[in-house]
Amino acid sequence: MRAPKNNIPTILAAFGATGDLMRKKVIPSLFHLHEKKELPEMFRVVGFSRRDLTEESFHAFIADVLKAHRGADIATETLQPFLNLFKFQRGDFDEAPSYDELKGKFDALDTEWGVCANKLFYLSVAPEFYETIFGHLSRSKLAEPCAPGEGWTRVMIEKPFGLDSKTASQLDGLLSKYFNEDQIYRIDHYLAKEMLQNILTFRFSNNLFEIPWGNQLIERIDISLLEDIGVEKRGAFYDPVGAFRDVGQNHFLQMLALLTMEHPKSFDANVIQDRRADMLEKLPLMSPEEVKRSTVRAQYEGYRSIEGVAAGSMTETYFQVQTQIADPRWKGVPIYMRGGKRLGDPQKEIIVTFKHSEPCLCPPEQHHANRVIIRLEPKEEILIEFWSKTPGFSMKTELRTFHFLLREPAERVQYVEEYARLLLDGIRGDQTLFVSTREVAAMWRFADPILEAWAKDLVPLKMYKPDTKDILSV
Repeated sequence: MRAPKNNIPTILAAFGATGDLMRKKVIPSLFHLHEKKELPEMFRVVGFSRRDLTEESFHAFIADVLKAHRGADIATETLQPFLNLFKFQRGDFDEAPSYDELKGKFDALDTEWGVCANKLFYLSVAPEFYETIFGHLSRSKLAEPCAPGEGWTRVMIEKPFGLDSKTASQLDGLLSKYFNEDQIYRIDHYLAKEMLQNILTFRFSNNLFEIPWGNQLIERIDISLLEDIGVEKRGAFYDPVGAFRDVGQNHFLQMLALLTMEHPKSFDANVIQDRRADMLEKLPLMSPEEVKRSTVRAQYEGYRSIEGVAAGSMTETYFQVQTQIADPRWKGVPIYMRGGKRLGDPQKEIIVTFKHSEPCLCPPEQHHANRVIIRLEPKEEILIEFWSKTPGFSMKTELRTFHFLLREPAERVQYVEEYARLLLDGIRGDQTLFVSTREVAAMWRFADPILEAWAKDLVPLKMYKPDTKDILSV
């Protein structure tokens, strides 16, 4: 991965600058980078929004966001230098003059700095606005460098990358019409989580296991993202999507790819993306009968009463999928993925269960396989379970644990760290933690048959009591 650089003159244009993602994730993350002095020396954010704000009222909005995030007593001398990085452009996405005014702000900064600045477009908007925005960026020449060979242009987009293979392909066609693949940064913020990045170093920077990582060593893999929160006020967004599209088709499969990918020759972005894609493309397509046997979908009681949720909604808030990888190295290793909302205490982890050597030299009542647990929540930690002899004169054994704790939970602020890393890598031009076209296509190829079978009600929708884990036993 590239080393930090502070000499990359960059303008970040944020479309949807007053929206939910900006408030919860982007603005706090930019402030974190500002405090750490990781932003380029010449850096500005130009917010683009339909709200009728002046630059002063936009600054007040940002200040309110940070006070809510960090506390109302944040000092003015701390806040003001950060606010000075922000400019504002009011405009609807389909208003051509607004883009011309935005171009004027870009040109003025180029003149002020005496350089041709790089342009990073962050789209915190619904995908149906992309074509309009890209068209105006092209027409106004905002997406072009100010001189041949000077400056770069990149675009960062949020998931969902389509709702199925067809819409994902349409989105990819739209993006490729205006940008090259090395300009497109598709955000799956799970890839930026420290514990997921640690999967790479845990596997490829340590020689812990003599037997190759695969079916010679591993008995099964379990991936769980069990949340305590529900849909709450996101009913209108969530109901057309559901749990599997929301996290299964993307977060789960990216975690699985990191866990099972072949040894990369380096940590270069294109190498890591290709290795992840190689494994995702080996996920087998399920027939309708296999979907019936290998998946569960369920909805928590009370979900249908949430505002924005359709009456009689059949949207799943929990899913379970069993699969394996069609590769000789992983043949016969079952993979279980479970995720959903209102499932009691949060439990987000990957469990790798190892095969026992035969015969197992342990008492039958202690026939417990060794496991590696990579945990994201409630603590960020890696646990390695092993058997050890107890002190004394007998050969009695007990289960013990090697424990690596990344940090205490209080030291981490949700989303800030991930988005800070993603924004910084977008500026540096490092695509390691972003999703490639190949990966998007492979993930939808696997997900489509499952979603199609569910849409035909081939897998009955079960109900479960909220704030329990009862559904996990089904």
